[in-house]
Amino acid sequence: MVTGAAGGLGAAVCEVFEREGAAVVPVDIKGSQCFHADVGTQAGNRAMVDEALARHGRLDTLVLNAGLQFMAPIDEFPEVEWTRLFDVMVNGPSHAIKAAWPRLTAQPGGRIVVIGSSLSHVAEPFKAAYVAAKHAIVGLMKVAALEGGPHGLTANAVLPGLMWTQLMERQLEDHMRLRNETRETVLERINLLQPGRAIEPSEVAEMICFLSSDRASGVSGASVPVDLGSLVI
Repeated sequence: MVTGAAGGLGAAVCEVFEREGAAVVPVDIKGSQCFHADVGTQAGNRAMVDEALARHGRLDTLVLNAGLQFMAPIDEFPEVEWTRLFDVMVNGPSHAIKAAWPRLTAQPGGRIVVIGSSLSHVAEPFKAAYVAAKHAIVGLMKVAALEGGPHGLTANAVLPGLMWTQLMERQLEDHMRLRNETRETVLERINLLQPGRAIEPSEVAEMICFLSSDRASGVSGASVPVDLGSLVI
């Protein structure tokens, strides 16, 4: 099961899993090939788990990828946006894990992969809710790893660096407005944050697929950057 499946990374994850022979249930609030559910709610997460079981009779892997962004100074950050981001990126994954837990732990080999960010370890101005949520999801993953270990379940986080998806494109105007910079200046500054180039969604998807496979059976509780080394700078 892949949430946020209509986005750039979600679509890449589905493609890689299908290439490897997995039966994929793509989930999003939009997308013609997706099961439509609001993953920011308890009901939406229960519905997607029930859908996977109805289609396939089992659920082996959760890829919790759905994400949002909103940029504003801390003292001006709207409460409604804070709640919206936390519902999708923290509360939603918690609901999903809880709903899927009996199936994921029914036999060894269950997998949970949460999508964090390089901002799971560092911070950036005007992204208080996003940064806090991406820190929180890593903490949730660590607890799932500890509690899932006796059942043969692994839980890990993948932390993409700069990746030019629709989510990133939509932030450019916010950067320009909040920093009073031109588009060219914003792009130049962003490109300096990661050595060499932006990460391709397919590169992140390959790591997610690896952590979901039997080859990664000994890896749990890990936060794996896919960022060309930007976190070591």
